[in-house]
Amino acid sequence: MTLLLYTLFPCLMLVVFGGLFSLWMMLYHRPDEHLEKLAVRFGWITLGVFAAWLLILSIAQRQLPILTAGQISVFLAFLVWMDQLLVERRISQRFLTVLPIIIVTVLLLTGIATGLRHTTAPVELHSPWSAVHIVLSTAGVAMLFGSGVYGAGAILLRRVLIRKQFGRLFSALPSMDDMHRLRALAVYHGWLLITISFASSTLFMFIQRAGTPSFFSHLHEMFALWLAATLLALSENRNWLGDQRQAKLTVALTALMFLLLAGSVTQIFFGGQS
Repeated sequence: MTLLLYTLFPCLMLVVFGGLFSLWMMLYHRPDEHLEKLAVRFGWITLGVFAAWLLILSIAQRQLPILTAGQISVFLAFLVWMDQLLVERRISQRFLTVLPIIIVTVLLLTGIATGLRHTTAPVELHSPWSAVHIVLSTAGVAMLFGSGVYGAGAILLRRVLIRKQFGRLFSALPSMDDMHRLRALAVYHGWLLITISFASSTLFMFIQRAGTPSFFSHLHEMFALWLAATLLALSENRNWLGDQRQAKLTVALTALMFLLLAGSVTQIFFGGQS
């Protein structure tokens, strides 16, 4: 079982997402509507296998996959891919699907490199409250990753339009209106999830006075993450910058929020070490 959970399944997911990447690159060079539908179905099958792996892992360790930094990275990869497929049901992402695949692959590699098998996790991570907090935070960041994908897509499409290159790439991307609408929805939902997570975790820690110093100090990164998400949501809502500058801000803040999440996770697992 250990070999299956911590070696075979991670390797299988890397191979599968590598296959998905190759398939979408092939569709970019040789568009085929029937094959594109098969690629989307294969994506859902991949999500099912991913979910089965995380479910078996959760049952084996009697907690969601949050007991190591590597498990959190893999869980975030799962949420990013689920978010992508749910959006795909509403609007076809076409070649833009390649970006979430790359993000998921990087997160899987990061999870494997930092370690999936737990030996001694901080005791607080075994509580249901910690599970709720981490799920909300990672779900919020996954939504914001989606906003970064749509922002990058809008920047790319804008360049194509300026250069009047109405070729393969132009036809392989969603419309500008679709990407603008999806980016806004992802920003608002991501901000809401992170706000609930940050507020609830802060109240719990200070009311119950539960947690080690490293757990309290990780709230600094969470507060910075919430501030960045709030700035992004306000800018999106007020339209301070215009569509293209907003797209660039979304990409930049998405990268920043990933670093803040990484810092928060690092503080939880390694902040108390000398």
